[in-house]
Amino acid sequence: MSTSLLNAEIALSKDLGDYWSGTTTSAGAGGGTTVIDTALKAKANDWITDEAYDMITSGTYDEEERKVSSLDNSDGTLTTLAHGGQIASSVTYRVHRLFSASDKRIALIDAAKSSFPYLFNRINNNTLVSGNWLRDGSFEEWTDVATLTRWTTTTVITTQTSTAGYVRHGTYSCKLDTAAGTVTMSISNDADLQFLRGKNVTFSCQGYCDTASCLRLSVNDGTTQTYSEYHEGDSAWTEDNPRNDGFYVSQYIEPNATEITFTIHHGSATATSYVDDARVISDLRSKLYIGHLGLAQNVPHIVEIEREYYSNYEPWIKIRDWGVDKNGYLHIPTSYMKDRRIRIRGIGYLDFLLSGDSSNDWSATIDIDEPQLKILISEAIIYLYTQMALPNYESGTRESYQQMMTFWAQKSAERKAKYGMPTLPSTVSWGIN
Repeated sequence: MSTSLLNAEIALSKDLGDYWSGTTTSAGAGGGTTVIDTALKAKANDWITDEAYDMITSGTYDEEERKVSSLDNSDGTLTTLAHGGQIASSVTYRVHRLFSASDKRIALIDAAKSSFPYLFNRINNNTLVSGNWLRDGSFEEWTDVATLTRWTTTTVITTQTSTAGYVRHGTYSCKLDTAAGTVTMSISNDADLQFLRGKNVTFSCQGYCDTASCLRLSVNDGTTQTYSEYHEGDSAWTEDNPRNDGFYVSQYIEPNATEITFTIHHGSATATSYVDDARVISDLRSKLYIGHLGLAQNVPHIVEIEREYYSNYEPWIKIRDWGVDKNGYLHIPTSYMKDRRIRIRGIGYLDFLLSGDSSNDWSATIDIDEPQLKILISEAIIYLYTQMALPNYESGTRESYQQMMTFWAQKSAERKAKYGMPTLPSTVSWGIN
């Protein structure tokens, strides 16, 4: 369920009565100053308004927008400011007579936020683990498909992996191959690890490897480095609890430790390993960062914890009396178990995304469809008329736009009441005894 920015703009244009799409029937002027379509012969010359723009939607100059100055309906010629070159025959184009395509794009992106909470991004995340000191133990944060954001990679090649069967927790795992090397998390990656000085820690990980004596873990405090057993190299994942397979390492961190480093070792250039769900658990309870989940105001609706280690039994246990501090850290009461997966449920702001990142590209998509799209459109139209009703326009023009704002405000209220997304129930806090 998603809609591209381009398709949202088309729907907006149709609601505005500002939609015209055509195909050129012959090549325009060599300098790119005309667009010719005999279908325009059916339009009056004054069909072109003072605010008219074209938008080329195919061919060499796809997505170019230019101001339209006039229409000659004797042969269907639009005269425009110069495009990058001649507009050929059989090229598709659009005409926007009230607002340009770029104006509509800006309005739709703004409406993605202003439509909240009637439209929202539903968040259901289970990548966190109670008591885990690693900020990205589930390998979910990548700068690109080959570069982890939170971890440091040395020599070995890392690859973001989402293939079924090679992921144990969350959306991605981390593939290691091509060269021997390491993936590490240390104080330089996350300063909070300094609070593990003088504490006992256990570092574990879900591991897969096709080669014996290749994949293992270690903890180093600058004085002592302790290693786990090797993964068996049997092309299989460790058990749900990797401690049962010996794929963990425990160590006491010296109070004056000069470093605190957790390392995943991949020891063979010809081997392939996958790692996921890395955990550092200590006798000191950690706070969990949730500021990256996209929750509105960083506040969940529901926080749950699994009943048993890697149990998929439903329902999970609802956590009460949790809190979120101003820095986006979730604090869970110590009465709840450590070393268990946490599920965060809530709502966040919508946006147009391309490859997971905010984008204004026409191919970017937003996670809604009809009929919720109608709310987005009405909010975008209100934005457009609001901009046009500012004091820099003549009084008569402002009054006209203000009337349209009133109409669309009413229309938006009707659509929100009819098509608004139902929100999630919130966990009741019973207070602290």
